[in-house]
Amino acid sequence: LAEELDQRMSQADTPEARRDALNAFKDREMFRIDMRHILGKIAEFSDFSAELTDLAEVVVAAAVRLATEELNVTHGAPRLEDGSPCLVSVCALGKFGGRELGFASDIELMFVYSAEGKTSGPQPISGAEYFAKLVEGSWQAIRAHREGIFTIDLRLRPYGRGGSLAVSQEAFRNYFGLDGPAWPYERQALVKLRPVAGDAAFGDQLVRLRDELIYTGEKFDVAAMRGMRERQLRQLVTPGTINAKLSLGGLVDVEYLVQGLQITHGKNLPELHETNTLAALSALKRCDILTAADTVSLCEAYNFHRRLIGALRIVRGNAKDLTIPRPDSEEFAFLARRLAYKNEVPRLQADIA
Repeated sequence: LAEELDQRMSQADTPEARRDALNAFKDREMFRIDMRHILGKIAEFSDFSAELTDLAEVVVAAAVRLATEELNVTHGAPRLEDGSPCLVSVCALGKFGGRELGFASDIELMFVYSAEGKTSGPQPISGAEYFAKLVEGSWQAIRAHREGIFTIDLRLRPYGRGGSLAVSQEAFRNYFGLDGPAWPYERQALVKLRPVAGDAAFGDQLVRLRDELIYTGEKFDVAAMRGMRERQLRQLVTPGTINAKLSLGGLVDVEYLVQGLQITHGKNLPELHETNTLAALSALKRCDILTAADTVSLCEAYNFHRRLIGALRIVRGNAKDLTIPRPDSEEFAFLARRLAYKNEVPRLQADIA
């Protein structure tokens, strides 16, 4: 993928033409992967997720390189106060970090640079300003033709929408540390952090820092998680309906259980530092934290929910509404066919329940 994309972009002679080539490649490859999955050429949902994730990594890395090249022409490369290069790591989070992308998954990113400084070009600017421009340039290079389809999401960065688009390593440490202002769910989200672009060695350094900050040996804050789940149910789930992601027993309950066990036991068991949910479940079983029966049950539930959510998004053409349609509706019958239940609508209804 990377070689083919580089070849196509190298044939373009302007920055705008290179962005056009990048997005044409992205759209064609997404269509190919989606159709292979719909037609049954990709049997396992995890393989489908892996192919989408591979594509997203290549596209994000190319967008960052393109934005870097354009910035450096005017401002030069970012330097630390001692003149050495200022490094950046582009980290995936959420489904992207876990190599678990599905239909219409957001591409969740966090940009972290090594330290403050300034650029070395004809129009020098501070390192903070440079990396904010780098985020904007990378973001704008990737076009989402429809809301939710390959949309870049930066909300998991420190202070969310109110924070800087990119953060220094020191700011990252101060925000996510035990004495920092990060909410428990924000620290929990770092379980999924995985570098996908930028300087590889600096990315490895960030992963070690993440491990130091969240795998401390402290027990997972179950009370905070339950409080967040109650708010999700109250604010995001319509009473009397089932939301495939957020209702009790939905996808997030599998994910939060796994992440809670990883955080609780991860200090002494580095093999639990997995970003992928199914890989983490296997590691929890190997470490005798989950029984074989519970592991099978949770894996089956996770895979069912992912397939259900993917089918819902296809049936609705909508990434946001994950409410299960009424069992007596035509939409539910469409959903059953999409999930290969054919005329077995009652069986799907029972499996969801």
